[in-house]
Amino acid sequence: MLRVQMIEYHSKYMKMGDIPSYAYQNFCEMYEAYHELGGNGMVTKMKQEIEELHIKRKGE
Repeated sequence: MLRVQMIEYHSKYMKMGDIPSYAYQNFCEMYEAYHELGGNGMVTKMKQEIEELHIKRKGE
């Protein structure tokens, strides 16, 4: 379930070209949990791509 949610976040925000700060924080927390469970390198690549997006703050 965690992996599916991360893939959905990645797909949605990569299409948008930016990510709200709350969604970025959620993604990072999901990544940490997934990584601790022994997740694979595909999700690490997705995290790197998410980190390259502009993080939108409130009011932007």
